[in-house]
Amino acid sequence: MGNLGSGELLVIFFLALIVLGPNKLPDAARQVGRAVNEIRRISSGFQREMREAMQEPAHAVDELKQAVTDPFGETSGRRGRRHSVSPDGEAPPVRRAAWEEAGEDDAGEDDASED
Repeated sequence: MGNLGSGELLVIFFLALIVLGPNKLPDAARQVGRAVNEIRRISSGFQREMREAMQEPAHAVDELKQAVTDPFGETSGRRGRRHSVSPDGEAPPVRRAAWEEAGEDDAGEDDASED
C-alpha cells in the first residue's frame, strides 16, 4: 500500500478508531476499500489504454526503421551483415537495376570520384 509501513498503518487505525468510534469504523473501512479498488481499476485501465495506444506508433516506427535499413528487403529472415556491393566489386542485381533506373552509370561509385 504505497510507502506506508506497519507502524504508520497502526497509527492511522488508532486515529480512525478514536475519531470515528467502533460503530462507524467498519463502514468507513469498507468505503475506503471500495475507493482504493476503484482507483486501482481506473489506473490499470488507463495503463492498458496507454500501452495499446503506443503499440501502433511503435509498430509504424519499426516498419520505417526496417524500410530505411533494408530498402530492398534483401535481408528478410537473414541475420548478419548486409552488403550493397559484392566482394568482387559488382552490385547485386536488385541494386544494379535500381541504380540503372536512377540513371547512374557505375553502380555503387560516386560522381565525386570523377572530379
